[in-house]
Amino acid sequence: MELNLLDYFIVLFRRKWLIVGWVAAAMIFFYGISFFLPKWYQARTSVLPPAQDVSSSYLQMVSQMPLQGFLPTASPQQSKIFLQMLQSRTLKERLIQRFDLQKRWKQKSLEKTLRALSSRTDMMDTRNGMIILQVKARSPQLAARLANGYIEELDRLNREKMISRAKNARIYIARQIDSVQVELRKASAELADFQKSHKAISLPDQMKEAIKEAGQLKGQIVAKKVEYEVLRKTMKPNNPKLQFLLSEIQALQKQYETIQFGGDRPLTQRKEFFIAFSEAPEVGIQLAALTRRTRILESVFQLLNQQYYRAKIEEAKTTPTVQTLDKARVPERKCCPSRLLIAFTGGFVTFVLLVFFLWTSEYLKDLQRQNPEEFQRWEKLKRALRLFPGS
Repeated sequence: MELNLLDYFIVLFRRKWLIVGWVAAAMIFFYGISFFLPKWYQARTSVLPPAQDVSSSYLQMVSQMPLQGFLPTASPQQSKIFLQMLQSRTLKERLIQRFDLQKRWKQKSLEKTLRALSSRTDMMDTRNGMIILQVKARSPQLAARLANGYIEELDRLNREKMISRAKNARIYIARQIDSVQVELRKASAELADFQKSHKAISLPDQMKEAIKEAGQLKGQIVAKKVEYEVLRKTMKPNNPKLQFLLSEIQALQKQYETIQFGGDRPLTQRKEFFIAFSEAPEVGIQLAALTRRTRILESVFQLLNQQYYRAKIEEAKTTPTVQTLDKARVPERKCCPSRLLIAFTGGFVTFVLLVFFLWTSEYLKDLQRQNPEEFQRWEKLKRALRLFPGS
């Protein structure tokens, strides 16, 4: 059987007024039905990108310390985190409980209420980090309250997390302060004992005075030796004056050697507040090590105290963490259903069904004239598909 597509278009043109009538009737019908459909209202709000937290800047000073990360800091991905928090089950459950949505929407379970809330919520983040949130509801007031409630619960949840992190940081830092304070007291006591036992009050000043005194002693020794040699040429060796000069030179020499080498007694048993030249390097190294350790512990203690009080400030902070650009307002017009869209959709579906029905009828008529056997097979299929045999 040869089929000509043009014949089927001729059928449509021949029945054009029937098609127009049915399509027009369908559009009117569906347009009228749309008045009985529930109205939906949509409220919209937007959130600014999170700004860098000013209170976190102090962490840059202690970036080498293991405490970094205990206090909250803003990151470039904060908008993504806010979006995940808005989509979280915890936040949605708070909204459901706050607005009693399970009872209001007549849902049998919390899971169905969560799915209903998710289906009525649309949120996205833009390239510049702004978050746009839209909520649909049958009540315009509820739509606006839900949209603003999302942002309020986001701020509340974010502040709770920040306060929790700040509290954990404060507790940890307090423990570190106690530990460092014990070490600092021990280091300070060791430094004081070393200075006291080794007479190392101020090593640079002490060495400067010792060098000055050694120079004076050396000058006296040289002068006395010159005087001794001059007198020795004119006096007998057992002359009292020569003997006195010799004993004086020996005493000065002994004193000079004591300044250089420290004498017979150890440094810790001497009463003089000077350090021998030979002992200065070792004493200086030990004193520098003890001083360095004490100063390091003092610096760590100061930094820990700064972080501790900043953590207390973060823990007590009540300022909003989410900045709203456009607060959701009660929508004045519904967002759906669109009556014209429903009418045109109904008309289009009716047009397609009519075209299918007319083309099928024309095809069966042609089939009955040109191929009766094939037509009978279609008739058998038609009878087999009937729900009721007598119909």
